[in-house]
Amino acid sequence: MKSIKYGYPENRQMLVAAEPEALYATTPKLQTYQIKNFIYLTDLLPFSQSEWADILHISDRTLQRYLKDNKPFEGLHAEHLYQLENMASLAKQVIGKPDVVKNWLMQKKEILGAILDFASLRSFWGVKLISNELGRIAHGVYI
Repeated sequence: MKSIKYGYPENRQMLVAAEPEALYATTPKLQTYQIKNFIYLTDLLPFSQSEWADILHISDRTLQRYLKDNKPFEGLHAEHLYQLENMASLAKQVIGKPDVVKNWLMQKKEILGAILDFASLRSFWGVKLISNELGRIAHGVYI
């Protein structure tokens, strides 16, 4: 019976797949969220200060301090606010008036087996689900 001899090159280097660095690059824009942008966002989504504090998982007092000191939001708060801003601009295009958008967001909706309401705005995933639903409304896709 013949035996199989595998020939390996003498000088072989181990090849390692490298991850693209661009995936992890962050821009300074996404690291902070300026108060002037937050004021604009409150015009698009006219929630009360306590509702905004609830969405951002901070106390009313902390939110007041951010506004008074004109201190930009950082980290996860900044990312969450950018995501909310994108959702709010889509809602403005699809629904229109800020008060109507607020009322729509406050109502409970069952969408693809998930209940979406104001509490959905507290998480990244909830904001994404609401944005997806706004996209379906905009394109006339009813599920």
